[in-house]
Amino acid sequence: MKITVFIYNIFLISLYTSALTYSSSLYLRKKYPFHLCISILFLFYIFDDTIIYMSEFLSSFSHYYDLQFMNVPAFKTVIMIATGTCLIFIHHYILDKKISFMDWCIFILLGVSVIFAPMISQNDLMVWSYYLPYQILTLYLGFTGIFYLKNNSDLITNYPNIKSYKSLLILTIIFSFLIIIEDTIVIFSFDVYTHISLKINNRSISEDILNIIYAVSAIRYFSNQFSNFTIMEPIFKNQEQDDLELINKARISNYVFYQFSQRYNLTIREQDILEVLLQNKNNQEISDELVISIGTVKSHIHNIYQKVNVTKRSMLLRTYEEFASENSSIEEY
Repeated sequence: MKITVFIYNIFLISLYTSALTYSSSLYLRKKYPFHLCISILFLFYIFDDTIIYMSEFLSSFSHYYDLQFMNVPAFKTVIMIATGTCLIFIHHYILDKKISFMDWCIFILLGVSVIFAPMISQNDLMVWSYYLPYQILTLYLGFTGIFYLKNNSDLITNYPNIKSYKSLLILTIIFSFLIIIEDTIVIFSFDVYTHISLKINNRSISEDILNIIYAVSAIRYFSNQFSNFTIMEPIFKNQEQDDLELINKARISNYVFYQFSQRYNLTIREQDILEVLLQNKNNQEISDELVISIGTVKSHIHNIYQKVNVTKRSMLLRTYEEFASENSSIEEY
């Protein structure tokens, strides 16, 4: 049994470490906060699973940890607050929308709950009440995300990754309910909270499965991101010289656009807007081409102006041209 537990935990930690390695490597290259949030999320998943494994494998540590948890669950509280914060920011980075007042209210509810839940005198009810708000947070993110995508169907049409994220939101909702059911059964039926004996099952299998899904999804997404760093060689070796020159020009253009977007931390949606802006198209033409509203176009253009530190379109185009003239080589790319 111990060997099975050992192998299972090695598998989890290896999976989380792979996702962490991918995301942190991309963050070092691109300096995009989204990748930093992913890195922090899986770092805390590793911390959490390590502690859970120690409580399963070392009986003396298990007793000490359970006593600490019933008195002041400081470590678990840090884990829950940190991962909850990461999930909120990741959710809004992917959907490219601001964190709302309701989002903050749900997050504050989580913080208040993990602080005051230990004050409940009935032990099993205390533990159940302590874990429940985190699942409420994940359910909230799942339902609000699906509702947002339903009202912005162009996101799924224009961005294939958003369709995958919608599937991830559905799985989050399903497994959040399963986690609540599993916690309810385990806490009230199997955990022991007597003065003579204290034994808490700290692992949730449903939560592990959901985290595995997150890790696999992250690895698949980031592996595709890494492939974009490689400049593809021409498929046909016997192309004419003119065709090769056109290919090189396209490489340089794509490289400059990529470097410009990374320097100013432009989101994927803002990059789409910028790409059409560089074609000297007006707001209505941008709206028609990207199948988004005029208001959304204006909002993204305003965000681009703020990030690039310009106030009008001509200044943006001039800034891009100056940047392109200074970065017209792909030797280091």
